[in-house]
Amino acid sequence: MLFGLVLASCGGGSLSLAEYNEQGMALGAAMEERIYALDAAWDSQTATLEEVRTYWDRRIEAYEVALEGFQALEPARDAAELHRTGMELFTKLVTAEKALAVRVASFESVTGPEQWWNTAEGAAVAEIAEEIYSLCLVFQSMYDATLERMIVSDVPWIPAEMKEIVQVDVGCETVLSGH
Repeated sequence: MLFGLVLASCGGGSLSLAEYNEQGMALGAAMEERIYALDAAWDSQTATLEEVRTYWDRRIEAYEVALEGFQALEPARDAAELHRTGMELFTKLVTAEKALAVRVASFESVTGPEQWWNTAEGAAVAEIAEEIYSLCLVFQSMYDATLERMIVSDVPWIPAEMKEIVQVDVGCETVLSGH
């Protein structure tokens, strides 16, 4: 869910902050569900080299589908700069995951996640995940700051976007909970 929130392309801000959050979280959740399902299937089998390559093809596909969705998402005005930064990081993550997939495909014997993540490419993915985690905390702070708007929520002359409150836990801990 975190990736969904953090990642997308730049836009004009036609969505409210709540709508932006909802759509971004849905994109991220769909991607993570696909990856979790791949991981579960991986854990329940004795893989061949072809299955390793298929795993990585499907993992990269999940990231690419999410990336397309994030690129189509227009951030709320309040989130535009964070959105741009998140998109840059997510694009960087997809590129690093692809490099890791190429590295894994070059192995001559079946390997598992321990070996994958213990490569220079795996370390690059982990480093980007740390950056995304830091940005997630900034997103969480942005949403938490909207709670302060409660005191003006009944003032009729204040524009609606300045009174919008978004109470959400974006789930930053999921970024570092695994690859």
